[in-house]
Amino acid sequence: MKRFKYSPEQIEFLRTGYQSMNVHGLTKAFNKRFGMEKSETAIHSALTNHKITCGRAHKDRLVDRHRIYNDEHLNFLRVNYKQMTRKELTKAFNEHFGTQRTENSIKACINNHKIRSGRSGCFEKGIKPWNTGTKGLTGRNKTSFKKGNIPPNVKPLWDERICPKDGFILMKVPEENPYTGFSTRYKHKHVWVWEQEHGPVPEGMVVAFRDGNKLNCNLDNLMLLARAELLFLNQYGYKDAPDELKPSILAMAKLKAKAFRVAKE
Repeated sequence: MKRFKYSPEQIEFLRTGYQSMNVHGLTKAFNKRFGMEKSETAIHSALTNHKITCGRAHKDRLVDRHRIYNDEHLNFLRVNYKQMTRKELTKAFNEHFGTQRTENSIKACINNHKIRSGRSGCFEKGIKPWNTGTKGLTGRNKTSFKKGNIPPNVKPLWDERICPKDGFILMKVPEENPYTGFSTRYKHKHVWVWEQEHGPVPEGMVVAFRDGNKLNCNLDNLMLLARAELLFLNQYGYKDAPDELKPSILAMAKLKAKAFRVAKE
């Protein structure tokens, strides 16, 4: 689409007219003078692009009378806002004055002129609530929860699933959840199996798998390692090493971790 170019005569008209008119009035005068249908946005852009200013301060801005809520309008709002909601007030205002004001426009006028309804939004003494005598919104039905009911999506004790974060087996065990206080929780199965035989895992230690398989939680496949030993096992690729080399790699990791600990002390 070819860009419209204002003629020198049109630019001069805008420059002269803007001194005594606002953008709304200038747009109407421009369209009438040149037989066009320019929008206020287009005229405003033309003024900006050609650096045409009105020279007026903001407090001296020109506002069309049709945009102002006059004293009669304001008095109507003050009187009726005490009995109507804003939605009802907007409808009544437009019917009374033959206008098409929006609810947001009425709301802005009310706020700008500090018009108050006098209502607090709270129930006043003596007012009867709308639901008096209904005993709630709904009654009991065959699908209502009853005391002792267990939701169908509750997993049973010893339920197992694979943790998507680390690949270990999680198992629902009868142990209090330290975060929620529930009597059951999901816990790593290999840790649970180890603790049932040997007690709580000491601080700084971890339960690892002799064959490197996270899903093999048999007690004879579990071993207790220091975190440093596990670190060296991972560096040496213990999990993917042949079974005949795993004992040697484990011994090397323990030796490396001990040497590191002695050197640090």
